[in-house]
Parts: sequence; structure tokens; C-alpha cells
Amino acid sequence: MKELPSLRSVLNAFENGVCLIDEVGHVLFVNAAAEELLGYTEEDLIGGPFLPNVDVALSENEPVSSSDSIIARSDPHSWSPVKLLRKDGRVLNALCWRSALTETGSALLRFRRLDPERAGDVGLPDIKPKLKAIFDAVPDGMVVIDEFGDIQLFSLGAEKLFGYQQAETLDQNVKMLMPSPYREAHGRYLAAFRETGLKKIIGIGREVSGRRKDGSVFPMYLSVGEIWLNQRRFFVGVAHDLTKLKRAEERLLMLSAAIDQSPSAIQIADKEGRIEYVNPRFTQLTGYDSGELIGHNPHPLLCSHKAVHDQHPLLRETLEAGHECQGEILGRTKSGDLYWALETISALRDSQGDISHYMTIQQDISDEKRNKEALAESEERFRHVAEMAGEWLWEQDPEGRYIYSSAAVRNILGYSPEEIIGKSYLELLMDDGEERWVATTLQDGSVVSCRPFNHLVNRYRHKDGRDVYTESTGAPILDEQQRLVKWRGVDHDITARKAYIDALRVRDRAIESVHVGIVISDAHASGNPNIYVNPALCQMTGYTRDELLGGSMRLLQGPETDPAAVRKIRAALNRGEDCEVTLKNYRKNGAVFWNELLISPVVDDAGTLTHYIGVQTDVTERRKAEESRRELEIARKIQRSLLPAGPLRLPRVEVAGLCIPASQVGGDYFDFFQQSEALDLVIADVSGHSVGAGLIMTEVRSALRAEARRQIPNLGSPAQVLRELNQLLYDDLSKAELFMTMFHLQFEPESRSLKYANAGHNWALLLREGDSRCVPLDANGLVIGVLPEVDFEEKSIELRPGDKLVLYTDGIVETQNLQGDFFDLERLCVVLSAHQRLAPEALVKRVLDEVRAFAGQAPQRDDITIAVMQVN
Repeated sequence: MKELPSLRSVLNAFENGVCLIDEVGHVLFVNAAAEELLGYTEEDLIGGPFLPNVDVALSENEPVSSSDSIIARSDPHSWSPVKLLRKDGRVLNALCWRSALTETGSALLRFRRLDPERAGDVGLPDIKPKLKAIFDAVPDGMVVIDEFGDIQLFSLGAEKLFGYQQAETLDQNVKMLMPSPYREAHGRYLAAFRETGLKKIIGIGREVSGRRKDGSVFPMYLSVGEIWLNQRRFFVGVAHDLTKLKRAEERLLMLSAAIDQSPSAIQIADKEGRIEYVNPRFTQLTGYDSGELIGHNPHPLLCSHKAVHDQHPLLRETLEAGHECQGEILGRTKSGDLYWALETISALRDSQGDISHYMTIQQDISDEKRNKEALAESEERFRHVAEMAGEWLWEQDPEGRYIYSSAAVRNILGYSPEEIIGKSYLELLMDDGEERWVATTLQDGSVVSCRPFNHLVNRYRHKDGRDVYTESTGAPILDEQQRLVKWRGVDHDITARKAYIDALRVRDRAIESVHVGIVISDAHASGNPNIYVNPALCQMTGYTRDELLGGSMRLLQGPETDPAAVRKIRAALNRGEDCEVTLKNYRKNGAVFWNELLISPVVDDAGTLTHYIGVQTDVTERRKAEESRRELEIARKIQRSLLPAGPLRLPRVEVAGLCIPASQVGGDYFDFFQQSEALDLVIADVSGHSVGAGLIMTEVRSALRAEARRQIPNLGSPAQVLRELNQLLYDDLSKAELFMTMFHLQFEPESRSLKYANAGHNWALLLREGDSRCVPLDANGLVIGVLPEVDFEEKSIELRPGDKLVLYTDGIVETQNLQGDFFDLERLCVVLSAHQRLAPEALVKRVLDEVRAFAGQAPQRDDITIAVMQVN
């Protein structure tokens, strides 16, 4: 040990006595505490046996010199009570700890005095209830552990602090209350303390971290004390929660950093107004260092010469009344420059609520102040100029009520500015304008949209009641919080301009919308190029707008364009006169169309020719219609010429008839002709009322007469005529997608015998002399033109003098009035029976008069034909 002075120094620092013995029990080393405890010096003991120089006994019943000594019997690594024989002969009660160092028996003995007060019979279980009662009264957490860290007592404060119930912690190691890495190191610390007796935190306090039952870690202040009960050592820990304190410290640091880094200048003064703190922004704003300001009153340093007496009345008022004040101040920097600041002074109070300091916050508004002054000057100039120009300047509050109006409102609306102030803009608008404003400027029914508007057209009501139109431009004025303060705007009277523009727009829309082509050309430029064409002209000619603009309308002329019409146009343009011609033009695709052209010159206010306007109308269809009408008129005349010219009157028979086509050319036909000793009477109806139907009917007449003439030698029957006629006309009718009905009868006057056949036509009606009934005559037969080969039934009947036979087409019975009712067969029979005595021609006229009277104003939809034969 002499060679290790540093180790000797460490062992001498131990509170307990330390004795190192070899394997045979000889003393190798004793520390100073052992010398004091045993009464021997190191020289007395070194080299000699520890026993019998120092006898020990495990109990009072054993002799001090017992050979069964503590060295052999005491438990290793635990404190055992012993009795030591001092040099002076006194017996000392002590505790001994033996630690084996080698396998040969070397050992380290540690001794500590067992004080009388520590050696009493009172143990922890005896006083635990009292300690619990005392500890529970303490708000901090109180925890008692033994030398090995096992919890022996857990106070109510500890339960609240750590979240455990006492029953959950007793006899559990205290490291359960520690987070890593303290939890893992705590066992080693207690073991080292038990071996060395070195104290690290006992008797002192420090900040550590605790761990709650829920796993959360929190800061706490831990104080540890040592107590002895019934010869056992225990440790008492007092834990104080630092969570709130740490938060307060963090908040304090944050607030301190916020003040130091604040963009606003901040100063704190005591109750007498002496500055105690300024932040960096304050020194930057004023130009003074903090050392030049702290301890001084700000008034002499920062007050500007332009300020009135006592530039800081707000500070004095705040000092006296303890209220917060805010206002604009004019300050002076160290260099003498002036600055404007928005200053707020607030009282700071201590924990008792008494004012201890005042805090002043200044925001530099110098640039804002200069900008406002410049803006005010600019607005004043603008108002002056606008009033001279007749512009109405106004300002409205957030609800739209006028708070300012320039004098120009008198010229625009007839009101004085005083009459306008307080009115809502909605009160001045016409009814439709009010609805439009509400729809476009309100959101959710109440909140005004804070967006600028430009060139908004308003319809106001003048004081005298007339309409006034203005063009309005305005913008919202917002405060620093972006809240609407007011509206500012200007209105310009556009009533006259709007009327002119509206008229032009109507004119433009009309020109764009008309179905005739319109072109405007330049009268001064060479070739009179087009400067405007409307969509109808592009549609009419097939050229695009770009293809027509800049060119001439001469591109529509072609081989069949009348040169005389072209010369007429050129002459009118040269003279600056109107011109109206109809000529053939050509579309872009080469198609020909008839163009009705009207050209008119356009002059300015001075009467000077400036433009030509041409109105071009495609009259191709009209020309075709006129040609068709001429052709139809010719066809109608031809068709009428083929019908019987008048009644046929023979000694024993009389026939009359009439055909009225629904159009100029009809599909109905009737005819009567005499062959040898017989009279043939025919009525037919070709489907449709077109020219085609008329042509078919003409062909029918020719074929029928030819067939009738061919049959004269053998007096062919009506059925045979119909069969031959069907064969002859089938191809033409099929190609034209037409068909025909026909009733053919043949009367022999000498025998008064009547033969007849029917090809799907209406029945013939027989009126016997002296009988008012209408007797229908019919025979089976298919309409002509459906099948190429058809056989027709032929019937015969004997007639008597006075009998009448009526043939008609469905145009009579299917005539409708405005109510949609049909004339029908029953009504025809009534008319025929009522006028049976009339001659055939008169009866035909009577029936047609009845049909016309029944139809009234209803148009004729079908051809009407009737023929009457009377036997004399």
C-alpha cells in the first residue's frame, strides 16, 4: 500500500473503517477511520494477525476471544452486528461487512460504529403509520427505500405525482419511478454506496427526471436523506414536480425572445418613468444605445421640437390611472430626425395586482404617414380635376350609404350633395337596377363582396323621374385587419353615349340577323372593296367572311350573268345612285342562283359619298315558284280543256258534272262520251294533288277514250275496259308510286239497261223516281295500279224514266269544317233526296253549295268531283 499513495488517500476518505487482511489473517492495511474506531495505529496492526489483537464476537453471548470469529462466520456482502475489543479494553458495538478478494482467503473488512440511537429496538414497521401520516400531509412526493432500493413507504403526494397507488409500489424497486438511463444505473449506484459508503446525492438536492405510471417523463427536484431504524439504513426521497416551473421558464424564455426579436420597438419603465429595458428594435428606431436610455426618462431624449408641450400625455395619464392608451406620436431620433410611431402604453402588474412597470410599444408608421399625406394630396387634386370634368365622386359606408358626394351629382342626377348624403345607392337605382345590384354585390344575402369593380353600367332615376345611365368604377377601402371601412368611386354620365351605342347595337344585330345578304363597300378605294359582309351573305354565296372582305362582289358573276345588268350596276356606281337589278350569280361551288340586288349610296353629314351598301336576296326559289306557277297554270288550262265542256243532253238521257281541284292541277277526273247506241260515264280519283297526279289523269283520259273507241265494234263491257286500262297504266302508276280508283258505267238509252264495274271507287248512288232513298251501286274490283292483272266484277240494272244516278269522289264526303266534322255520305244522301227534282246541272250546283256552306272557312284539302245522270 506504500507503493499506492493514491489508493491510500481514497481509502482514508471512507467514512467506514477499512481493514485489508491476507489469506492467513495478517493485517495488510488499515485506514484512518479504522484506527479511530479500534484505538490502534496502523503500526500496531500491520504485519500481525487481526486476531487476537482485535477480538470480535458475533453476539453478547459469545466470548470476545472466541476462536469462531467474524472472519470465518460473518456473511459476505452483508452487514452483520459485531462487538469489537478496542485497544483501551472497551467493547464497541459495530456492524461488519466482509468481502472476499481472492480464492486463498484474502478479505476486505469494513466496520462502522453502531450508535446507541441507531441501535434501538424501533424499526420501520413500528413508526410507518406515523411516517405515513406525516408524509401524506406533504404535497410533494415522499418515498422511503431500503439500502437495496426497495420501496418501503409511498406517500399520497407520491401517488399523485407518479400515478401509482401505494400497494403497486411497496417492495418494488424504486427504479420503476426512473426513466432511462437513470433506471439502469441506479442499482449500480446503490451497490457502490453499500461497498464504499461514498455519498453522491445524500444530503443534497438536484434536478432529475421522473417516470409516471403512464410512461410519461417529467422534470422534478429530488432531495435524499438517510435514516437508521433498528440498525438498518433507509433513504428518504422528497420529489417536487418541476413541470409547471419548467413551462413557466420556457414561456418566459419564449416571451423574452419574442420581445428581443419583435419588429416593434418596446421599452419598459418603472413607475417613475425611468427606462429599465429596451429591445433592439427600439435602439434601431431611436438611434440610442441601450446604455444611453436605461435609467433615463424618455421625454427629454425622444420628444420632438415640433410637439406641443409634454409630447407624451398618454404616458402621464397611464401612470396616473393605470389604463392602456394608444395614439400616434411624433418622436425624435438621436440624430435629430423625426419619426411617426403608433404608440401603445400598458400597465404591468405584480402578483398582488399593483402596477409595477409600464410597457411602451411603438410601431414606426413614418412611411405610412407620408404615403397617407401624399394620397390625400393626390385625392384632392383628383377630386378637383374630376369635378372640373363633370365626374361624380362619392364615398359610401360598408352598408352602401353615401358619406361623401361631389357637386357633380347635381348635373347628373339633379340632387345636391346634401340630399345624397345618408341615402343608400339602392334608393337611387331604377327597380331593375336595384335587383341586379343586389344579385351581383351581395353574398349569402348579407355580406358585401369587397372586390373592386370597373366600368359598371348603372341605371339611376333622375330627380325628375327620367332614366340616367352612368359608368361606375369603385374600390373598397380596408383597414389593417382587412375589414371594409368604406367604398370610394366615381360615376361618369353615359346616358347620351349609351343611347347612341344601343342604337348602333340594335342596327348591328339587325344586320347580322337578317336573312338577306348585306355588303358595305368603300366608295373611295379603287374597285370599291368590301369592308363588311353579314353572315347571311356568306351563307348565300358559300364564301367565308375573310374571302369576301377586301374583294369585290364581281366574283359572283359568271357565264350566264346578264351583261346588261352588270352595265346597269356599273353606271349607278359611277353616278352614285341607287340601283336595283335581278341577275344570275354563281356560288363558290359553281351553283347558279338568282340574285335580287339593291345598291344604295351612303353619304356623311356633309353629303359626301363614303360607302355603298348592297342588299342581296337569293330569289332562286321564288323564280322557280313563278315558273312552276306558270307551268301549273298551263297544265290547269290543259286539264280543264280535257274535261267535258258542259252538260250532255240526249232525248232519253241527260248528264252534268263538275271538277274542282284542291290545287291548280288535280287528280280527280270525270268524263262521258257516246259510242254507237251506248253512253259511257266515268269518274276517277288519282292519289295526290300534284302535277304528277294531273299528268296521270291526262294519260287516263287518253287511254280510256282510245280503249273505248277500240271496243266500239263489239261493244266492250265496263269490266273489260277497266281490266285493259289497268294493264296499260300499271307501269306508269308503279313508277310514280300512285294508284287510281274508278267507277265506269255504260247506259243503253233504248233498253234503259245499265252495266257498271268499280275499281275501288266510292259507290254510285241511285235515286229512283218517286223514292227518296239513295240506293248504293257497287261491284267488286281492286284499285288500278296495284297489280298488273286484275279481274273486275260487272253488274247490270234496268232504269226507269225519272231515275237519277250520282257519281262522286271522296273529296265531297271527306270535306271537313273547322270543328273537324266530315260532310260524310249520310249528309250527301240527305241533300240529294231533298233536291231530287232538280235537273242534273242544278243538282250538281246544289250539292257543291251545300259542301261549301258546311266547310265554312276551312280550306279545301282534296279535289271535289261530282257527276249526275238522269233518265228521261
